[in-house]
Amino acid sequence: MTGAKELLREKDHVFLDFDGPVCDVFARFPASEVADRLKRLVEPDLPAEVRASADPFDVLRYAASCGPNAAYVVERQLSRLEGEAVAQVSPAPGVAEVLREWSAQGFTVTIVSNNSVDAIRSFLALHELTEDVRRISARTTSDSARLKPHPALLDAAVKALGTSPRQCVMVGDSAADVLAARAAGVASVALATTPAKRRTLAALDPDALVPTLADLRLAP
Repeated sequence: MTGAKELLREKDHVFLDFDGPVCDVFARFPASEVADRLKRLVEPDLPAEVRASADPFDVLRYAASCGPNAAYVVERQLSRLEGEAVAQVSPAPGVAEVLREWSAQGFTVTIVSNNSVDAIRSFLALHELTEDVRRISARTTSDSARLKPHPALLDAAVKALGTSPRQCVMVGDSAADVLAARAAGVASVALATTPAKRRTLAALDPDALVPTLADLRLAP
């Protein structure tokens, strides 16, 4: 792996995941409760693995297998619940300072996330972070197959910026971020905030690995 700051200096565009690096979406409104609410929309014949899951995206993926109507209903409810969730949380420590610095250094920042674009836009506006974020490439439909680790959201961000994957870097704290970046031909910086996450993400061989977002500040 190369040095994270050296890698960043080689790029023009930063793609930043939302849930984790920018805020802990479900810190106050637990993901397990969101998942349970979504399950009620597709009961009673849930497979055992979906019934046991605390991940709302597992329910969304199952709904997609039930047909477009079920997927649409579940996705719209998930978007609404994400909006409720982000209204209750604050930005991650230091994220505002990092975004301002990246903007001042000439990087364009795009939020690339499986979360709802409406929830992300609302959160950024609420916390006055919009000015330092150029674009949002996030979930707008019920097509869960095109969410990370699929590269579609990164591909869309590259196209919207009129650039090439070589000029972009994806910063995220999940395996899906690293895998999506690799599939899109984009460099990846894995944000590993715990020893367990460091082991998991290091095993995926990202281009760089850092313990905190602050480690990507370039100003002296």
